[in-house]
Amino acid sequence: MRIGCALPLAKGLEEPLEQSQLLGSMGYDYVELPVSGFDLTGPDGTRAAMRCVASTAIPTAVLSSLMPVSLRVTGPDVNEDRVKTYLSRAAEVCHAAGAGVAVFGSARSRNVPEGWSREIAHDQLVTAFTWAADAFAGSGTVVAIEAQNVKEANIIRFLDEAVSYAREVDRPEIKVMVDFYHLDEEATPLTDISRFGEWIRHVQTADTGRNHPGSGNYDYASFAGQLRIIGYDETVSVELMKPLTRDMMRQSLDFLRGIWPASLSTVQPTPRVDTME
Repeated sequence: MRIGCALPLAKGLEEPLEQSQLLGSMGYDYVELPVSGFDLTGPDGTRAAMRCVASTAIPTAVLSSLMPVSLRVTGPDVNEDRVKTYLSRAAEVCHAAGAGVAVFGSARSRNVPEGWSREIAHDQLVTAFTWAADAFAGSGTVVAIEAQNVKEANIIRFLDEAVSYAREVDRPEIKVMVDFYHLDEEATPLTDISRFGEWIRHVQTADTGRNHPGSGNYDYASFAGQLRIIGYDETVSVELMKPLTRDMMRQSLDFLRGIWPASLSTVQPTPRVDTME
């Protein structure tokens, strides 16, 4: 199992480069960065993002938060050309990183606007995921649909719902991911993990109150047991949506390594692309 840590981009492109060194020194296998934190509105920003993800001290094996808030994929304001262009640039960034997974959570981009037809929104999401499959074809990166909880999302809140979209799109580039926090918030049975194991390509972890793994009372024994049933041995990220102290980083890694020892790691990172001129 490869264990990583999700970092924000709130302070620019330099911070993840520095923090990835810290994570690497602690023993983390990779860093997870948000695609929406980069400026992909033009080629210059895209190239800067590609240099960033290709220069981290440990691999950027996962990119999350695929869509920015400003780029709607449901409702009356969907701009097909802008979405497709953005997804194409995002795929370039993921390819430069050698990332195996891009997480399509982005609830505020995909939530159904008030008064908008849920049936139309459903069709728009299938279309958006199909555009993503087109953009990421051949990139080496799988787009994983994330089920998010009712505090953030009004559509795709459950794992079976995420899987139903992936099945409807029916493309090898579209899978799903599991976030323990969202599962817990929605009281989703952990047995859904083994039920839909063939679709799962990434895992994010937290603990009670969305604090760091090992600090609360999440049922990690059952969670890990379900992942063992499906033979899952890919990427597991610490993701808290708030700054992590060094102690939290260390404690999270120690806790997760207690569940998944480094000696069991079998998945190797995809080589990153040299984007330096």
